[in-house]
Amino acid sequence: MEHSDSEEEPGLTQEQMDKLAQLQDLTGIEDTQICRALLESEGWDLEGAARDHLGMQTEPNNENDPPLPPPPVNQVPNLPPGGNVGGGVMWRRPPLSRLLNLFMFVMGLPLRLVTSSVQQAIDLLSGMFGVAPSPVGASINPVQDVRRFYKEFEDQYGVEHPPFFTGSYAQVLEEAKKELKFLLIYLHSEEHQDSDRFCVNTLCNPQVVDYARNNLLFWGCSVSRPEGYRVSEALRESTYPFLAVIVLRQNRMVVVGRQEGNIEPAPLVEWLEKTIRDYEAFIVAARADRDERNFNREIRSEQEAAFEETLRQDQELETRRVEEEQRQQAEEDEKQRVEEEARQTIEAEHQRKNEIARQKLDLVSEIPEEPDQSSTEAIRILIKLPEGQRLERRFLSTHSLKHIYYFVFCHPASPDEFDIVTNFPRRTLACKPTPEQPEPPTLGEAGFGRSEMLFVNDLQA
Repeated sequence: MEHSDSEEEPGLTQEQMDKLAQLQDLTGIEDTQICRALLESEGWDLEGAARDHLGMQTEPNNENDPPLPPPPVNQVPNLPPGGNVGGGVMWRRPPLSRLLNLFMFVMGLPLRLVTSSVQQAIDLLSGMFGVAPSPVGASINPVQDVRRFYKEFEDQYGVEHPPFFTGSYAQVLEEAKKELKFLLIYLHSEEHQDSDRFCVNTLCNPQVVDYARNNLLFWGCSVSRPEGYRVSEALRESTYPFLAVIVLRQNRMVVVGRQEGNIEPAPLVEWLEKTIRDYEAFIVAARADRDERNFNREIRSEQEAAFEETLRQDQELETRRVEEEQRQQAEEDEKQRVEEEARQTIEAEHQRKNEIARQKLDLVSEIPEEPDQSSTEAIRILIKLPEGQRLERRFLSTHSLKHIYYFVFCHPASPDEFDIVTNFPRRTLACKPTPEQPEPPTLGEAGFGRSEMLFVNDLQA
């Protein structure tokens, strides 16, 4: 049957709408609300929702992994009597009418009531209403099902055939949707009388192989395997061999052509050409829509890139402005610091000068009176200042050296910090009182003669 288009669901993104349509393709559920509920329950995981609905479990890693135990009986119904349960082959829906199925069921009902469990009876009653029983003990890896069919097909019919897509049905639908190609589905039945003739004469015909290789994707599977059976349930074919052409239409994969029964190569190619020609507008529309979306996406990307570049430039300008303000503030702070230090230095120097001037006024009174020239203990002291001025004064031999220091210190032309040294032998006199030596020696103790020549050494020069 053809897949009908789903109505727009409110509050969904384009990606979610695509997944909703894809789940309808996979499961055959027409009610979009049910599909939406399944996807929301699986966090919009398409594969998980499909597996949950179809009773599938997690795929094993590879073919060498040990098989998982079969599902519980109360979840998966048993095969009907006469079903093939060996070698991983699942029961397929027989190509008989529902009336014949009902007749066979009624005829075998007494035996089934005796030999079957209650669950089997429920499965048979479901079969009476046209619901095919689910496979039991079969592989649960759809990709593995397809690859095994692919290998069996080549072993039986050779390697000259349309290129099989070796993924699952969901994967080939997604690939056809992504590549905007027509998809040809082939469902194979080993038990149908026309299957071998169709595969040998038609499917492996070079004309069919070349046309399929150049114009569409090809996917096939046996209905005796779980993956093929599930696709059969969705497509509802009535006989074999069965072909279906699927194409993207309004974001949904839609069946646009069906071919049931044997067909020769030339009519098959003609049918495929006509189908593709009739529905090629869907691909053209989808490609135009995708190009428009890509163009809009590029425009948005360019706009976002331009916005990002503008934002980056604005940020750089703001950064430079802040850095410039910080630099100017740092320069201003440094200038203020230097000015403050200079002001403090000047103030300190001014205070020092004031303190020296005060000390000079105080120490003037400490200088003893000059003795008379006729005094036998008088010593003539000649002092030479750094700038060349010469001072002369008499002191008694009993006077302290500090009196000479006070005399020089209080002179207006004397430096603020100085030492007094003798002429010969040259030595520095300990004239200035200190905490360690508050009372310097007298002139007599210092070895002064009747006349001495002293020099003032400026310590700040």
